[in-house]
Amino acid sequence: MVSMSTRALLIFWMVVMGMGLSASVPAAPLSVEIVRGETGYQLLRDGQPYVVRGAGMVYDDLERFVARGGNSIRTWTTRSEEVDMPALLDRAHALGVTVALTLPMAPERAGFDYDDEEAVADQLEMLREEVLRYRDHPALLFWIIGNELNHSYSNPRVWNAVNDVARMIHEVDPHHPATTAIAGMRDEVIEEILARAPDLDFLSIQAYGRLFELPETLARLAFDQPFMITEWGTIGWWEMESTTWGAPVELTSSEKADVFLRAYEEVLVPLDDRLIGSYAFFWGQKQERTPTWFGLLTRNGEQTEAGDVLEYIWTGQWPGHRTPRVEALTLDGRGARENVIVLAGQTYPARFVVGQDSDQALAYRWEVKPESDASEVGGDYEPYIPSVDGVLDAVDAAETSLRVPERGAYRLFAYAGDERGRVAHANIPFLVEDGFVQSPDDLIAGEVMAVAYSGFRAGQHPDRGEGAVNPGRDEVLQDLELLVEHGFRLIRLYDAGENSLDVLELIREHELPIQVMLGLWLSAELSNHEGCPWLDEPIPDAELAANRIANEQEIERGIALAQSFDDVVVAVNVGNEALVDWTDHLVPLERVIGYVRQVRSAIAQPVTKAENYEWWIRDGAPLAAEVDFIGVHTYPVWEGRAIDEGLSYSVENLVAVREALPDVPMAVLEAGWATTASEFGDRASEAAQARYFREIEQWARLTNTTIFFFSAFDEPWKGDPGDPLGAEKHWGLLFEDRTPKQALGSD
Repeated sequence: MVSMSTRALLIFWMVVMGMGLSASVPAAPLSVEIVRGETGYQLLRDGQPYVVRGAGMVYDDLERFVARGGNSIRTWTTRSEEVDMPALLDRAHALGVTVALTLPMAPERAGFDYDDEEAVADQLEMLREEVLRYRDHPALLFWIIGNELNHSYSNPRVWNAVNDVARMIHEVDPHHPATTAIAGMRDEVIEEILARAPDLDFLSIQAYGRLFELPETLARLAFDQPFMITEWGTIGWWEMESTTWGAPVELTSSEKADVFLRAYEEVLVPLDDRLIGSYAFFWGQKQERTPTWFGLLTRNGEQTEAGDVLEYIWTGQWPGHRTPRVEALTLDGRGARENVIVLAGQTYPARFVVGQDSDQALAYRWEVKPESDASEVGGDYEPYIPSVDGVLDAVDAAETSLRVPERGAYRLFAYAGDERGRVAHANIPFLVEDGFVQSPDDLIAGEVMAVAYSGFRAGQHPDRGEGAVNPGRDEVLQDLELLVEHGFRLIRLYDAGENSLDVLELIREHELPIQVMLGLWLSAELSNHEGCPWLDEPIPDAELAANRIANEQEIERGIALAQSFDDVVVAVNVGNEALVDWTDHLVPLERVIGYVRQVRSAIAQPVTKAENYEWWIRDGAPLAAEVDFIGVHTYPVWEGRAIDEGLSYSVENLVAVREALPDVPMAVLEAGWATTASEFGDRASEAAQARYFREIEQWARLTNTTIFFFSAFDEPWKGDPGDPLGAEKHWGLLFEDRTPKQALGSD
């Protein structure tokens, strides 16, 4: 017995695809066959060679299609509630257009079970009715049995069912060949089809960006049979590069036209001996991630530049007047591939540059839409996305201003059309984040992206009670030159000791283009054994007393270095995380304020204090009144955030500090993402670090905020010696061996 769920699904699929329309059609079928001649395979229609000049079409736009030189369309179902299929066939026949009809065979991804023999039999009978209904129409060219049935499938018995349909077609309609259209051309899929569906007359392939791999694939498979390409066109959204937040970058209408021409010249023409026809996708408009991705027409019915290319392919002549051509689309001076991040509540300029071969005035229009959150595949239905109203100053000019909406992912669309209904279009995905805008003067040394530097390599470490093992000056020089090579002009040091002196001297001696925020390290003056998770017992009073003396000496050394190297040192930080409630080197707030005052009174450079964002929000007001700028640390991954939340969470931290302490400039003295971490699992990776680096850099440039990314190099001396995968060891933008990670451009 067939299960009720499978029967119900079949009925549902039939309803979704429509129940078909009965109508009288001309009873004069024209026989179509495939023959092999001296130059290869050829399609014959009514005994005469027939060259397919095709495109996919759902709604009747046949007159304009024919005017471009088209002569054949393909559909995706014979059963549609929205399309009068008999009328479309009649109209096509009247205009000399043939039609490849797709039989609506249910895909496995829709839940159909090809192990359910009764459901498969029911489907076969339904498809028989469709073949009987349309087999005698003179516009019919061939049958397509299902569309991309291999998409997200696992049961190869679908091809047995396809073969049953092909055999049925041959029995009831000997005049028209049968094919099935598959997504891509994977070896195992081809092998299954050839083994299980031998009654197919030819195979049909659908490919976009990977179409350019087709000649190589066919050669590898030694595939010498006739085939069609029943969908081809622009690069698919799944094949394009994406923004850091995952929005695929769409080609402009002109870039798409270029892809069409390349595909024709580099793929279709060389395969002419086996390629018996092709159908461009898509003569119409559809929402698939965007409303413009695949359509040769816009939602308003305008034709795009790819239509010019098809006219050239189909007729051998370019149109007398070409469609307007996209030259550039920018938002805040940046293009679609530049990971455009903007701030909520701000206004940014947008500009659409379009060229044309006539003096006709162009009509411009702009739209902003939320980014699609669709997860459908295989061209399945996606709902239309309404535009966001009231965010554009001018929607009918080549330039406009975007008043940025609330936080989220969006796209800016631009169109420029001429009087003949031809249009150029492009779009830019952009991410809106919260934020604030500081003065450019608030940047430290004018730098946006800086880096925290510690030069300890494998086997080296600071003094942990038995003395330090420091890097040599040649190693430090190599590090500094590497940082310059990777574009860093500002680094952060953490103490005023011997290593920092080496750094400052080497920068001066070698005239390196690096400036320094010098750190002054403060050791514990209070025992925080009740607050610090890794302090097991109180710090002895004698040690605390010695630390107070050491801290006072560190302050004096730091002042001396800042004075002596005032051409290199551009800011000074007094203590690192010495006030947060979990620190192992706690210093009373009043002592920190005293140190800050002492340093500020002695040097010309600005002075700050580095603490976690939470401390600044909760307890930072007294210290904020003493420093020249606030120094904030933010680590989303330490707080359980995945990379999709990374930038947003850091921005929330920084905005909260700004709201709590609005009158003092801010710099981020540590922000980073570990690339390996036993504590973080999959949340730690080079890809995540690279994304966080790029996104926070964009945000920082918008807000005039200096970011010290943590850190320059992996630091194997840190953390648990027994855990080589511990997070503390793996924050570097470069590995310990000084090779770059993905954030700095490695593969």
